[in-house]
Amino acid sequence: AFPPEQWVKPNDRFVYASLPGEIETWQARLSQAEAAIARNQSEIGEWVKQHRPRGTIVFADSFDGPPKSLATLWSHTAPGDDAPAGTTAVHLNSRKAPGAIIVGGRLQLIEGGSTGDKWLSTRTAIDWTPNVVGTSIQATFDLVENQLGDSKPAERIGYLLALHDFNDNGSKPGGNILIDGHPSGNSAVFLDYPGSDTKQAGIIGTSGYLPGRNFGIRITNKGDGKFLLEPLVDWQVEDKTLTLSEADLPVGGFGFEFCCGRSFVVDNVAIETFASTDGKNPLTEFLQELKAKRQPLEEALKSKTALAGSPPGKIAWTTDLTDKPPQTHVLLRGNYNTPGEPVEPATYAVLSGPVAPVGTGRRLAFANSITQPDSVAAALLARVQVNRIWQHHFGTGIVATPDNFGVSGSPPSHPELLDWLAAEFVRSGWSTKHVVRLIVNSAAYRQSSLTDERRLQLDPDARRLSRFPVRRLDAEAIRDAMLFASGDLDDRLFGPYIPTSRTGVGETIVAEDHPGSKRRSIYLQQKRTQVHSLLQVFDAPSIVFNSTRRPRSTMPLQSLNQLNSDFSVARARSLANRLHSEATSDSERLHRAFALVHGRPPSDDEVSAATKFLEAQAAEYSSHPDARRRAWSDLGQMLLIGNAALYLE
Repeated sequence: AFPPEQWVKPNDRFVYASLPGEIETWQARLSQAEAAIARNQSEIGEWVKQHRPRGTIVFADSFDGPPKSLATLWSHTAPGDDAPAGTTAVHLNSRKAPGAIIVGGRLQLIEGGSTGDKWLSTRTAIDWTPNVVGTSIQATFDLVENQLGDSKPAERIGYLLALHDFNDNGSKPGGNILIDGHPSGNSAVFLDYPGSDTKQAGIIGTSGYLPGRNFGIRITNKGDGKFLLEPLVDWQVEDKTLTLSEADLPVGGFGFEFCCGRSFVVDNVAIETFASTDGKNPLTEFLQELKAKRQPLEEALKSKTALAGSPPGKIAWTTDLTDKPPQTHVLLRGNYNTPGEPVEPATYAVLSGPVAPVGTGRRLAFANSITQPDSVAAALLARVQVNRIWQHHFGTGIVATPDNFGVSGSPPSHPELLDWLAAEFVRSGWSTKHVVRLIVNSAAYRQSSLTDERRLQLDPDARRLSRFPVRRLDAEAIRDAMLFASGDLDDRLFGPYIPTSRTGVGETIVAEDHPGSKRRSIYLQQKRTQVHSLLQVFDAPSIVFNSTRRPRSTMPLQSLNQLNSDFSVARARSLANRLHSEATSDSERLHRAFALVHGRPPSDDEVSAATKFLEAQAAEYSSHPDARRRAWSDLGQMLLIGNAALYLE
């Protein structure tokens, strides 16, 4: 039995029962891994200090001085600002949260509150806009730890550029640029932080902000008042960059964000300027040597992670079940805290089913009661089920309210048909396959959606089945159809779910490089509050609420998603590759494309329009060696997201 009062979270349903000496051995190995990490970090830090090519130092702090020296270079007030940042300013040389203190030659940033924005800024005001085209300025720091003690890891590693005005009451616009370092990559950049006028400038970087690496930003003058902002990881530029204007980058400080309980440890803050390299990278040799020297550190970090997550002797142990069933009460006004008279398990009295046994077998007894031949319960169950099967095929059930067959629900459009299908369902042994076969072989299902003015007047919503009702595919079918047409569909059956992840901009996706990313949508991981973005935009419900009928919305966001999402672009590229491998001429490729995506050959007008489109796109890409392939990719995307691919007619 399961008493709700004794419920235990799934992650807590275990105990440790290690053998003698196992815990001691595990703790010793964990300590060795931690010592190896500290040793390697120290060695790499010293080597980097001696060998890294340097620019002209604008600001540097390795935190090797006494703790009181922190206030010499750092402040809770940005250069030129009239007040400290935040209602509770950062305490310098203090462990009191929010606080900043030098410990062991490193800077600990201690954030204690769950809300509120604060920062620690350099006292030095820095010019973030190099005045010569090709020159750059960069700010870097070592991320030593992303937590303090037993606290949870920081959800973001936030640092800021061009700090000058926390309360936004100065005359100088722009600045206060926050790089919100995300542990899984794709970090957001915000302008004019904090406040209601904060706006997101975009996403930069691909690597996650995790301990043991050097992170930062490089700003390069690109001319015409434009400045390229590039993410740095171990002094190497990563993908996903942004372009800012000179007005976005006023003179100001560099600092670290204090917010939302995120504590972390940094070291070796450096801000340097570099002359133009004319396309040459002076860091190439240094980065190659650094990669080799980091290998032992990477192995030690992996070893610590594996050990910390698997203490010995962990066994599953369900602790929230009891031998004696709990007493169940009527809940007065539905409130669990106001129980009424006790009740015993039984079937619904309105269904007139048999009394359930006192012991085990209640579920089986209930199932038998609602499928008992010639009973009211069985008749209702059969009608409800075949109505939902009909709804799946036609978009609307014979009863338009699938969860309400009562007086307040919609009456059936064809009551005799509903009764006949229900009788067939029961007669076939409750076989869903039998009912589906009857529906898809029927004249009603196999007719066209084309109509004329007279039929449209007599049957505007197709409830009389004078034509097939036009309806959009379900969200999962849209994704699966795109995978199939592009040749990417992984049609393996069974196996584990495909994990989804949330990007820095809040999109829920499946990483393209995941081994199962091309499997059918039925295998996608379902999270209560994170519906896959492509499915959600096409009205896939979350698993929080029961959904007996999906809404059918039409909005610009659907087209924007299909035009711009990485998933859609990748499918179009795969479709273009498939067409070039399966056909030798443009005419054959066009017919093959329409067959794969629309399930029919193209009309003469469609062939003419597609040919003109290909020529126009190829001309647009004339500077690229693969101009023709790019044009086919664009055409494939237009076919995949067009109404003919999304709607059943």
